[in-house]
Formats: sequence, C-alpha cells, structure tokens
Amino acid sequence: DGNLVTSRSISGRQYGEFLCAVFDEWVSRDVGDVFVQLFDVTLGAHFDLHSLCVHAPTCGSALALEHNGDLYSCDHFVEPDHLLGNIHDTPMVDLVSSPQQVAFGRHKLESLPRMCIECDVRYACHGGCPKDRFATTPEGEPGLNHLCDGYKSFFAHSEPKMRIMADLIRDGRFADEIMHQR
Repeated sequence: DGNLVTSRSISGRQYGEFLCAVFDEWVSRDVGDVFVQLFDVTLGAHFDLHSLCVHAPTCGSALALEHNGDLYSCDHFVEPDHLLGNIHDTPMVDLVSSPQQVAFGRHKLESLPRMCIECDVRYACHGGCPKDRFATTPEGEPGLNHLCDGYKSFFAHSEPKMRIMADLIRDGRFADEIMHQR
C-alpha cells in the first residue's frame, strides 16, 4: 500500500531540511554545472512553466505503458481504476485525450484542500503528487500532501534566490551569475 508512512519514511520537515541544505550548496557553487530536477522545476515556476507533473497545476502527462499495450493514467497509478485501455485496440492519442484521462489530470487541481489553495508557495508546489496526498490539514480536510511541511520550507527558502535567477534570465543573462553575487 503506497499510502503509508512508515518508520523508514522521511518526514516533511526532514525532507525540507534536506532540500534547503542541498539548495544552499548548489546555489553557491553548482548552478549551470549540476542540474537538480526540483531546482530546475522551481525556477521554471517563476516563468509559469511546469515541466514536471508533480508540481504542475494539473497532471496526466506521465502515463505508464505496459509491455502488453495497456496504458495507465500515471506511472504512480498502475491499477485497474486508472487503466485507459490498450494501444492495440485504441490509438494512443485517443486514450491520452480521453475524458477519463482529462478528468484524472484535472482532479489534481480540483481536489486541492483550502490550505493549498491559499498557500504562498502554491505557484511552485500545486499540492505535489496526488499519490502523496493522504494526510489531513490542521482543520481536518483530507488531501494534504504528507511532505507539505518540507515543500513549504523549501519553496519559501529558495524563493529569493530563484527570483534573482529568474530576473537574470529575463535580462538575457545566465542564472549562474548568482554564484558571483553577494
């Protein structure tokens, strides 16, 4: 069952501390040389570009195709309820644009708890991946990402430097110039 946090699972707070520590190291010496997917995605959010479904407003672009031709809504939801069909029976383009798949993608946005809707870092987070939304908000509303504390910490911590890098890019300069600013 993927909806369990075990003694081996990292807490949201721990995840945030880890991300912030790695980000601080990266932004001081590795921009332009080392590419960290979450950091690239976060910078993209400053341009309203969402290249990773986890932090996009909607999802449904990371489908899973099995060896037998079965196509599922997402690589995290390879289960009967999310089977779109088989590409040997139906063209893939039809399955990808099916009402079932469109609804799957929109559900991410439409199921956000109020806490997420009102969050200061929603522009970058969008509630994370629905597979991780099994916690409840302090008000008892379901659908909170169990890594919420970590995401909030990281996105808030990285925002000032990300904003500077976004401004550099908008000015036609390279983001790695941030390493030379004090």
